[in-house]
Amino acid sequence: MNRAYIQSKRTQPRPFQTKAALGWFLLKALPILILVLAVERYVGQRFLIGGDDQVDRCLPDKWIYLIDTYNKDIWRGDLMAFRAERMAPYFKDGQSIVKIAAGVTGDTVHVDPQHTTINGERVIDGLPLTEKLNKPAAQFKRHETIPPAAYWVTGQTPKSFDSRYWGYVYDHQVIGRAYALF
Repeated sequence: MNRAYIQSKRTQPRPFQTKAALGWFLLKALPILILVLAVERYVGQRFLIGGDDQVDRCLPDKWIYLIDTYNKDIWRGDLMAFRAERMAPYFKDGQSIVKIAAGVTGDTVHVDPQHTTINGERVIDGLPLTEKLNKPAAQFKRHETIPPAAYWVTGQTPKSFDSRYWGYVYDHQVIGRAYALF
């Protein structure tokens, strides 16, 4: 036989070798694929990415958030994500919002036209949105204790539409703890 013909026959894989190699590859790849899909499912269910596209942000310099939906253990000062309820005209029911949990169950809240305090410490000043809401500032005045399973949330800017205007966020509204990324 011709020498070139013999060499070309040796370099071409035989059909049984190709199938065996493919089977061996799939056998090795399957556990890795299962692991990758399991991790993606866990991470995809646990974490959400949220963005704030408002012109006047209540948390300045923060516009992308990581939300841990498995962590609903919120403490005073934490960023929290929650679903809006009764927050028209600024937020639609069900809309996701991120604010600071300024007060928790048992804290004392005092709101007047000049300041909002929690446990005697000033949290935010004024009530600048009363004109936009067509309500007198006196209507938002309150001095009360935060009830069980509730949070008092605020932003960091005076124009934040927050608990001063609509009250508490309750446990059933909480999506999870939020972390500012950018």
